[in-house]
Amino acid sequence: MDETTKDILKSIFDKVNREDTFSQRIGVKLIELLPGFARATLPITEETINIYQMAHGGSIFSIADQACEAAGNSFGEPAVALQQNIHFLAAGKSGDFLEAAAKVTHRSNRIGLIEFEVRNQEGLLIAIGQQVIYFKKGNLDSR
Repeated sequence: MDETTKDILKSIFDKVNREDTFSQRIGVKLIELLPGFARATLPITEETINIYQMAHGGSIFSIADQACEAAGNSFGEPAVALQQNIHFLAAGKSGDFLEAAAKVTHRSNRIGLIEFEVRNQEGLLIAIGQQVIYFKKGNLDSR
């Protein structure tokens, strides 16, 4: 990996962990970022469970979205979600430590497809899904 790519990835990694205030609020952290790939973690706590004491679907969706956001933006171009689908396969519970992995599996000039999975600390597959992204014109500092 060349130095320019490393600099871009470090900038995105820092930006996601520093400026994504919603993810900070619920405890999501980006832990790995490579071109087209990202991993994020989320501890399931009293703040991220539902009425059945299971991981709230929104929490699971959010960790997946965070990993997708980072993977999509890892090419140095601003990317935003157009659509995301998720299939919940198992219940997470309070005390679980979730990890989402997202990989860009298709990329054209303006549209990309990301596939993701969310697992708990024991490797149990909690959710899978896809996100369609749009690559905006400009650079990552563009709003």
